[in-house]
Amino acid sequence: MSARPDIATLPDRRSPEIPQAIVFRRSSEDVAAALYEVIATMNLHKPLFVFGRASRGMLGRSLMIDLGAQLACQSLDVASAHLDEVEAVRAALLEQGGDVVVGVGGGQTLDVAKYAAYDTGLPFIAVPTQASHDGMSSPVAVLQGPGDAGSDSYGARPPAALVVPIDAIREAPRRTLVGGIADLAVNLLAIADWQWAARFHGDPFDDYAALLARSAAELLVARRDLYTPETQFDEEDVEILVHGLVLSGLAMTLAGSSRPCSGAEHLWSHAVDRMRVGSGLHGEQVAIGAFLAARFYDESQERVLSLIRAIGAPTSPGDIGISKDDAMAAVRLVPEVRPGRHSRLSAAITADEAYVLEEAEAAWYG
Repeated sequence: MSARPDIATLPDRRSPEIPQAIVFRRSSEDVAAALYEVIATMNLHKPLFVFGRASRGMLGRSLMIDLGAQLACQSLDVASAHLDEVEAVRAALLEQGGDVVVGVGGGQTLDVAKYAAYDTGLPFIAVPTQASHDGMSSPVAVLQGPGDAGSDSYGARPPAALVVPIDAIREAPRRTLVGGIADLAVNLLAIADWQWAARFHGDPFDDYAALLARSAAELLVARRDLYTPETQFDEEDVEILVHGLVLSGLAMTLAGSSRPCSGAEHLWSHAVDRMRVGSGLHGEQVAIGAFLAARFYDESQERVLSLIRAIGAPTSPGDIGISKDDAMAAVRLVPEVRPGRHSRLSAAITADEAYVLEEAEAAWYG
């Protein structure tokens, strides 16, 4: 496997790779037809399908039946977002001679397929069955390993195309959509954190990437008064969410890093991942982290928190099984998660840890 690329410099900021097609379909047959058209347009013939735990039964069997007569299809199931799974996909590609990787499943499955495609120099097509975070179209893969090491972010390439099965995403557990909405909304916090880093540390700031990320978040933040914790999201909600997540991925690609969509709230979430505590999805952890991160910016960020409350996302570590001691330990860990990432929360912890812990107490338990 090739050496890990630097996520701060991939891809080239001024020559971004963007999806050639973003197609929304409903039935499994329509998804298969759209996928065939995308693959044929790219002049490819030997797709390797990477399925997750549930996606083979959800869409995979239908895709293999419908596309098998026209393409030399191979498939592989993965169980987790681990570098070992990436190596298994890479080995299958070398053995079977595939010319495109098609990831079908949730975020972990897509991250494995995305990084395996990048590592072997092949195009990647995403067929997301969940909209739980912005990884579906980003140039970043979050993977565990090597060995028993925790999760880390790896630079990759965004998908060459997305074929989005709207019905599958809408029928996924509600918490996956809640997580996706929260992950999108906190772009506004991430941009504020990025602006602070540019102002006080001289970090490069990309106005266009920030505009895309902000616009993506506003798609749903502006609708916050329409939601309650019991709202069943409809097709329009799902399409708006997916469009927003795709825009977020493009913003990260343009910026050459995750900064437009990942601020202090994500640092706390990454600390939780490193500690391996709780039972939250990525978007749920980020939602909780937002209540602490927002305390270090002005009151305009209340709009983000209002949306998180409205959709019924977790607002306190205890909501996802994280004890108070572990939540505070994760706060202390924030500056170590990304040592080169300038964040106002990290700076505050370094300057006055006791004050930040008081703010965390007020944000989550006050």
